[in-house]
Amino acid sequence: MIERLKSEVLKKFGSQLMYTKACRTLADEIYDETEYRISTTTIRRIFGFLKTNTTPAKFTLNTLAIYIGYESWEAFFSLQDDVSETSGKQKKNWNDLYEKSLALSKETYKLIVGQSGIPFHSVVSRSHAEERIRCFLNSSKMATGFIAPGGFGKSSMLAKWFEKNWIRKQSDDVILYINASFMLSFLNKDFRLDRWIQDQVDFEEKDTLKYFLENPEACEARIIFVVDALDEITYDNIKLERLFLQLKYFISNYKESKKVKLIITSRCSTWEKFALPFVIKGNSIQNSWYELGLKVDTQDHQNLNPLSNEEIQYVIDRTINTNFAPNFSVSELSFRQKKMISNPFFLELFVKLYNPDKHYVCYEEQKLLNEFLRNKVFYSRFSEEKMDILYGFLKLIEHGKNGVAAKKMELRDAFPIHLKTAGNYFYAYEELISYGLLTEFITINEHNSYCKFVKITSEQLLETLIGMDLVQKNGGVDFQLIKTVEKEYEGFDIKNRLIGFLYSSAFYIGNHLELKNFFQLSDETLSDRDLIDTILNSSIFLDVQRMELMEHFVNQERAEKYLFGNFPEIYNLTRGNKAILEIFARKGRSKSVRIKSLSVLLLSSVFTLDIDGAQQYYHDLNDEEIDQSCTGFDISIRLASRLIYNYFISRESNEIEILKMFYYREMAYNQLGEDHGALNGEFELILCMVLIYMKSFHKVLQLIDDVEHLYKNAKSKKSNFNYNVLQCYKLSAQHSLGMEMNTTQIEFLQSCESDITASENYFLQIYYHSFLSSVQFAKGNRIEVERHFNVALEICEDVNYGLCSAGILKKMAKYYNEWGEKTKESICLSEEKEILKDVISVFNQETLFV
Repeated sequence: MIERLKSEVLKKFGSQLMYTKACRTLADEIYDETEYRISTTTIRRIFGFLKTNTTPAKFTLNTLAIYIGYESWEAFFSLQDDVSETSGKQKKNWNDLYEKSLALSKETYKLIVGQSGIPFHSVVSRSHAEERIRCFLNSSKMATGFIAPGGFGKSSMLAKWFEKNWIRKQSDDVILYINASFMLSFLNKDFRLDRWIQDQVDFEEKDTLKYFLENPEACEARIIFVVDALDEITYDNIKLERLFLQLKYFISNYKESKKVKLIITSRCSTWEKFALPFVIKGNSIQNSWYELGLKVDTQDHQNLNPLSNEEIQYVIDRTINTNFAPNFSVSELSFRQKKMISNPFFLELFVKLYNPDKHYVCYEEQKLLNEFLRNKVFYSRFSEEKMDILYGFLKLIEHGKNGVAAKKMELRDAFPIHLKTAGNYFYAYEELISYGLLTEFITINEHNSYCKFVKITSEQLLETLIGMDLVQKNGGVDFQLIKTVEKEYEGFDIKNRLIGFLYSSAFYIGNHLELKNFFQLSDETLSDRDLIDTILNSSIFLDVQRMELMEHFVNQERAEKYLFGNFPEIYNLTRGNKAILEIFARKGRSKSVRIKSLSVLLLSSVFTLDIDGAQQYYHDLNDEEIDQSCTGFDISIRLASRLIYNYFISRESNEIEILKMFYYREMAYNQLGEDHGALNGEFELILCMVLIYMKSFHKVLQLIDDVEHLYKNAKSKKSNFNYNVLQCYKLSAQHSLGMEMNTTQIEFLQSCESDITASENYFLQIYYHSFLSSVQFAKGNRIEVERHFNVALEICEDVNYGLCSAGILKKMAKYYNEWGEKTKESICLSEEKEILKDVISVFNQETLFV
């Protein structure tokens, strides 16, 4: 107890006693405060400056106790016993709260893991959601919610977050992670949320949770309540209302506490029933919600984002690519397919259905939608009533010709969806709403009064239902049906999407030759980028059907025009695109198309280490000389692919080709004619890309210096992506030639990262991160060196650019050697050797970029 007294004395004094002079100062301060004198020698003895075996005199202890605010030493002693007992009890109870709450939360976690449709280690963490939770927990707000349709991965998101913070990391916060469905049988009239939660945990002291909720100052960390799956609890509105009221009271009771946090998840329809009556403007708890107030009046309450392409690829790599080879990339899917599997429910179906032997990739969108409808409509409870409602809805909107939403009162006139006692239509409608197939919203109607409308939530599902109905009524898919849709839906936004659906459907049912006249459709239809994307990246994967249909397309001038006018990025060549290019390389009508196809194929083959393919493409490309029919792009990509082939594979001199480079550039610019706006540095961009890999740094600088006059003002420099990329190449060349980077230049390079990442140019992305690793190495920033190295290597592996992987690994082996990391150096060199084992005789390793 004397030690505690000494500690309190030093706390009041404001500093430790480091020198004898400080002991004298303390003695004087004690006299000034108490009017009792303790000698400097006594102070020195008490605080260890002088050795002694004696206990301080009672006078000394009394004086020190009075100095810190007590009446006497006895008063200090007795009160400290009480404090010690209370503190120990609180500590014991807090530990009990933590351990018992964690045990309950693990049960909820196990439930979610067990319900996962794919192995839970393959489920991707939702970084944007976890960042939102982190910001919320650090804010002054008490509650937040994650709102999304059924099957959108809300529960899985929370389970991954829980796993990261408590299963693995063991956060200091108390977590009470509860599935709302556990409450169902308790939602009676006297239900109390906080009391129910406390009853679920067998605390050593019954009121442990209540004590810490009411005494936040006693909490050693935060208490986080997570109520998951409000949407799955019941369709009984009375019970839902009881739960919502309890959530409101819970927030109201503890909103001033800085230690209590609440996270809930809900489907959009259930959230609307909670948000509108209890969180609307003016309500006393609205300001307690994190990032909610601005969205309560919107029609779309969803705040959990769809899966990004990177998140989709993460799941595919740990499921499909673990079971099948070669690796499957999300880039091989069409825009519509990627949009569909950005919904976690459809991604799960995609993983379950994928089979490379059955070529499911070709019609995955249709397959997924059919499976979804089978599970949630045709083979679910109240299936007939659900089908009646959905097709009745289509009739009300005239299959998309009368908008995409119908008045609920008109749907009620057709089916008693609002009456519990009138058959199963009420429950069928509630399930369609709850699972997010249908959405209700209120807006102004044509009479300028408020009206409730209903719509099918997913555009793709709406188009599928309309398309299926059209195909059924037509007795199948033929080109005449597509022509009819083009005519009847002219002027409607849905037209081209329906045509895309019918195009895919023809492949799905083996009626693909009905599409041979597809390019007889109007220019307006064929100019739609997404429609062409469907042709290029969807049904075209079926080998036999693809060959049959492309044999018809390859000789059609309009097919060639629109397919190549909207061809995907040349720097992202998927298997499907490669197959198309090979057909057009062999049988394309125009020299321009053949040169373009062969050049892109050659460029890709060099970087993927497809030596046989590269040699054949190079041979065929040499037979195709440039003429007046070729575009500026044809000229630049042909030259670039030949240069890269000569440098890495044939090892022939590029001296003549490089000397002719400026002649080719003049030819390319002449092909642009009056279109001076096209003089945007595209030629230099393609050439710099290969020259930088070839280490022709002086030529890079010469090309860029010559083209900078195209950017005549500061505005064009600032906004032009090509300009920024060329500046990156310029800085790279200068750095490689020995120039030291200054802070401004490094900041410029870093500012380009988001634009370069957003581009589809993987050659550029790889070299950009490789270059930044060099810059950071020169600055001695190892963390950033390894970050850029890992990003570059990940891109290399995703797109199978073995040549780049070998170069990156060789560079990092050099850096690890500089850092004395012999083991990591050996690993890099070993992996590089493995990549090049089949082509080592072709490549001169010293020519690989490092």
